[in-house]
Amino acid sequence: MASAVESFQFRQLLLQSLNSLVEIVTDFGLVTGKVVQIQIFDVPLDYVILKESENGYVYVPLFAIDSLIVIQKDGDLE
Repeated sequence: MASAVESFQFRQLLLQSLNSLVEIVTDFGLVTGKVVQIQIFDVPLDYVILKESENGYVYVPLFAIDSLIVIQKDGDLE
């Protein structure tokens, strides 16, 4: 589970990664998807929404993120 400082760093990285493909590692497993929205309230309600597939969305609370890997930035060529 991320500390308050780590959650802030994840928040900053996620804001820079809108529309990018990322991998998020949590205690429950790995989630891969495109960052479509970051909702910022007071901790512990902060979360990111990833689009996993055509119709599938995943809500990941920032406090649950252990690590974040940007796979493809928005605008990168495949």
